[in-house]
Amino acid sequence: MADNGSNPVPPVAPWLGRAGLIPFIAGPAALYFYPGYSPLIGEVIETYALSLICFLVGRRWGLGLGRRRASALVISNAVVLAAFFGNIALATGDFLLLSAVLFPATVLLERVHSLFRPQPRYYARLRVQLTVVATLSLLLSALQV
Repeated sequence: MADNGSNPVPPVAPWLGRAGLIPFIAGPAALYFYPGYSPLIGEVIETYALSLICFLVGRRWGLGLGRRRASALVISNAVVLAAFFGNIALATGDFLLLSAVLFPATVLLERVHSLFRPQPRYYARLRVQLTVVATLSLLLSALQV
């Protein structure tokens, strides 16, 4: 069902989304204040980014299966595989840069894929806001590791 703008925002959605930014924001700050722990902090940020990428595209899998959209399944798998193999093959800083590309790419894919057109407007706005902060944080972290 499409959101005509009259549906209220579930109060938990923005809170959970913003709370999910805490590790992203804490990452560059921790790297700045504790440079001696840069390898460990970088790995923590890297793991969190991988987890969030999988979480975000994992919901596509469920939607794609339920609505029988092969393209959504293929796209979600491609993003997860890029993140997974990037995590294995790339140095931490390079993986953070890859993640800084994958996060906005997931938003872009949601905007252009018909499966996501019925998403509520508040969610689309929230995703962009959260993605901007996460992406900037990943870029700052990549510069410091």
